[in-house]
Amino acid sequence: MIEIELATILKGAQGFKENNVNDTFRGQVLIGDGSIKQAVIKDLDLTQLCNELLAYSLAREVGLPVPDCYIGLARSDVLVATKAPLLKDGSRLVFVSIDVKVPNVTYRWTGSDLAGRKALFDEITQWGDLGHLYAYDAWIANIDRHPGNLLFGGKSEVWLIDHGHSFTGPDWLPPELDPEGEYDNRLSEWLTGHLTFAQKRKRAIEVRKFCTTIGSVDVGKTSKASRIASLLSETHVDALNGFLEKRVARVPEHASKALGVPVMI
Repeated sequence: MIEIELATILKGAQGFKENNVNDTFRGQVLIGDGSIKQAVIKDLDLTQLCNELLAYSLAREVGLPVPDCYIGLARSDVLVATKAPLLKDGSRLVFVSIDVKVPNVTYRWTGSDLAGRKALFDEITQWGDLGHLYAYDAWIANIDRHPGNLLFGGKSEVWLIDHGHSFTGPDWLPPELDPEGEYDNRLSEWLTGHLTFAQKRKRAIEVRKFCTTIGSVDVGKTSKASRIASLLSETHVDALNGFLEKRVARVPEHASKALGVPVMI
């Protein structure tokens, strides 16, 4: 288990708009080993920052592809951020995700003709971790897996990004984290319809098997490695940990529903 590291935002980051809600930048960051990397930098409030950090750590623990991420230290004279947690010296803590330079599904969809779109979705439906993605999003109650939040350059170039709306949403409070709750799984809106019934059944079986992997995650250690324990109150961290631990049992039901496969309760 690898603890999320700190990175320093360097001058020159440029803001961009690609249907992103929060202020987002592309720029360079200096990481602990002295190397400089190209990154996507997001100005997020405390809850969304912690959602991103924990979702990243959980994805790594269950073997799903997510770009390397860091907590970025952004000095006020280097990057203008307005939502990110503010430190005493005026710097802010921003979310940093290494730029893997792979297009998202929305970009590829809008840039393709009918045959190209069909080929794209044929590739996605054959991706080996697709069932695991349905399970993962059900587990972390990610309500925002729209096509822009899946980078897809081919079956060997798939990355999950943008998890600020996980754990039921971007502004959750401890009493609202219901492990029994059914939350929107947006994969059902834009992807499930491209799967045949046989593919749906196959992915539902993968979901049930994957729950063994999910259930083996030490949530407490993972949340500590994500550094959210240093950012959130103990009440918030305990609520998140309990939510994840108890929700594992409901993942097959919720993921199967998103897949459109009847499930016996």
